[in-house]
Amino acid sequence: MKRIFIISVCIIFGILSTIPAYADEEIRFTLSSEEPEDNSAEVVLVCDRNPGISEGEFNILYNSSIISLSSYEFEVEGFSTEEFADEGRMNVKFSKEDNDLSAGGKLCSLIFDIKNSNEKLAGVTVEFISLKDNDGNELSRLVESCEISIPEGIVESSDSDSEIDESSSKSENIDKDAKDAMSNSIEKDNDIAEIILLIIGGIMIVVGVSVLIINARAKSRERK
Repeated sequence: MKRIFIISVCIIFGILSTIPAYADEEIRFTLSSEEPEDNSAEVVLVCDRNPGISEGEFNILYNSSIISLSSYEFEVEGFSTEEFADEGRMNVKFSKEDNDLSAGGKLCSLIFDIKNSNEKLAGVTVEFISLKDNDGNELSRLVESCEISIPEGIVESSDSDSEIDESSSKSENIDKDAKDAMSNSIEKDNDIAEIILLIIGGIMIVVGVSVLIINARAKSRERK
């Protein structure tokens, strides 16, 4: 009886160990904020655990009474944007006809000007409208928002300073050293973890089933 219980536990553990591999099909989008400098702060949008994106649409939302979007730059082609500064929203659409976007890493860098405010924090988040693969299937996604810490002594920026000039946004306030090829390190780490978990789970399932078969045959011989 104890042997059967141990074997059952091994089989269940083997099955459960394969679940994280399937959970990685959920795409994760993470926003992170750098420490503000000179009344501005950089927010970076990173994507990982990415099985492949063919098209999508989302909004980048922020509190326009505390911060204003002054510039932005996408690290890959295929993105188009429309700003709604008064609403604290930037609508982003993505379309990639030749091949799915499957790399993980930095997608976008946004620079926000900080206005004079009594608030301590300004939230920035992503609101997805759609996200599809090459077959038109809607993809599951997880979004991690961020908050910009508002330092004391902020001098209010003028409206002219906060206007977005798309022609110059790609050449100002962006760290040029960050314009490297998108890193696939996170995706590779996830792939290795998936393979290891699947191998361990498979071995445990095979061993458990084999022991059950041997045990059943032994009991059958004893009966004879």
